[in-house]
Amino acid sequence: MTATLDRRLILLLASVTALGSLAIHMFVPAMPAVARELAAPPGTVQLTISLYLLGLGGGQLAAGPISDAIGRRPVLFAGIVIFVAGSILASLAPSVEILLAARLIEAAGAAASMIAARALVSDLSAREDTPANLAALASAVLLSPTIAPTIGGTLVSLAGWRAVFAVLALSGIAAGATAAWLVPRQPALGAPPHLGRSYLRLARNVRFRGYVAGNSLASSSLFLFLGASPFLLIGQYHLSPAQAGLCYIFIAGSAIIGTFVVRQLRGRDGFRIGLAAVASGGAIMLAVALLGGTGPVALIAPMLLVGLGCGIASPTGIAGAMHAEEGIAGTASSLAGAIQMITSAGVTAALGGIASGPVPLAAAIFAAGLAAVFLAPRAQAMP
Repeated sequence: MTATLDRRLILLLASVTALGSLAIHMFVPAMPAVARELAAPPGTVQLTISLYLLGLGGGQLAAGPISDAIGRRPVLFAGIVIFVAGSILASLAPSVEILLAARLIEAAGAAASMIAARALVSDLSAREDTPANLAALASAVLLSPTIAPTIGGTLVSLAGWRAVFAVLALSGIAAGATAAWLVPRQPALGAPPHLGRSYLRLARNVRFRGYVAGNSLASSSLFLFLGASPFLLIGQYHLSPAQAGLCYIFIAGSAIIGTFVVRQLRGRDGFRIGLAAVASGGAIMLAVALLGGTGPVALIAPMLLVGLGCGIASPTGIAGAMHAEEGIAGTASSLAGAIQMITSAGVTAALGGIASGPVPLAAAIFAAGLAAVFLAPRAQAMP
């Protein structure tokens, strides 16, 4: 297609893509308050993160082929509507069970709008502009954690945890209204041929499996921290929700720095360098915890290295997965994203209940990073 993607539309699609990340990071400082009000144990409240990631993963698998068949615009709007509906339900949830269901709905909507936004950028960009335009969407996702925890923590402090979901719903409504104005209508592209065969090709590809496994485990290390850290920072170290939110800004900032480091690693095995940083951060955190180090600094400082590593590994891993097989980069991106979210959800759900103290949390993050290093493709397999 000809390039008809102006800055306003890029900004809108970046905002739509960021909604899914905002719904995670704005909610993290609210988790202890949810546990208190709904009389739910911390492990159950942590499922609000796990189920959300599961919904993001499953939603990507469904939304990609549907957007190919009926067009990007309908899927974008359907995703926003579902996201808003899930956010409203979450804001009114009378029990943790209803909240969990609402989070799953919210995530499915976020996944659909995110996939449609990425596809629109690819459709409307000139070939040489596509990487830069897609990078703008990725930057929005990485930038959102730097401000979302502070916003979420402030909302919890001022108006309670339900205000977080009210603001998310209003954000979705604003995005939908703007999209109605800016997003162009496109013809349906037709059902993608041999989708099952494409998935089979990718499943058989050793490089694809390595990139996805490494990226998924690195992502899991961050979500393990997000699930457990509010109960440590707020419950054990007695920070306010707003102060805890500020801690996440530093970690997200280190991840953003990692994305800039990627450009300096051209010609080198950036993916494995990033994963090694994740494992090293986990190792440092574990050593400090075993030596009796406690407090916010002992928890956050090693996570800066983990965040840096994830910022390096994520774009290099996604690029590697997309180029593992010729001609099916879109399918590879959708499948890789789905597996990453589902793996993160599974790891967080499986270990969230036991990785609640400093030592178990550090051990889980270190194990995820170390496994990622071993499963990643070797340098000679890089595309």
